[in-house]
Amino acid sequence: MNAKYAIKKQFMKEYIRKNFQDITVKSLCAATPTARTTFYSYFDNTDEVIREIEDELIRGLVAVSEETSAGDLHGMDFPLFMDKIENYIKENWTYIYAFLICQPNFRFIRKWKDAIKVNFSKRYPDKQQINNYDAVSEILASSMLSAYTFWMEHPDQVNTSEIKPLLQKILDSLATFI
Repeated sequence: MNAKYAIKKQFMKEYIRKNFQDITVKSLCAATPTARTTFYSYFDNTDEVIREIEDELIRGLVAVSEETSAGDLHGMDFPLFMDKIENYIKENWTYIYAFLICQPNFRFIRKWKDAIKVNFSKRYPDKQQINNYDAVSEILASSMLSAYTFWMEHPDQVNTSEIKPLLQKILDSLATFI
């Protein structure tokens, strides 16, 4: 395991247990163990560590979308997309759970919402000029993230195979509305 990866992994261990403001370069270096000079060769500060982790997670979500749609979000197989997103979330459960539940990371949430809104605009390009488009796409993104958050908070109460068709109905109804 290289030092950069070890720092990010340790950062997330600490993020789950304590406030972001209490995570220090010193504590990360001591726990990994990594020299401070090595830390600073990768990152300027702990905020840069969290931003890189956020961006990696979002890139992963976007990659699932691109892979599933093969560049055609309008004609994408939505059930397959939802299955792959579910798998991606499960593979990255600890980090996403930390950012949505343990210590809500509003910058990460905003980035994820923005990614959903970009997909929405690509799936329904003809809708972008309609009144209230921005509000509807924000409602859609918020609904999707709320569903994922609820699932992560209550994994034993949610049957994802039943929720996915509901999310598609929400998407379709919002697209019909605008």
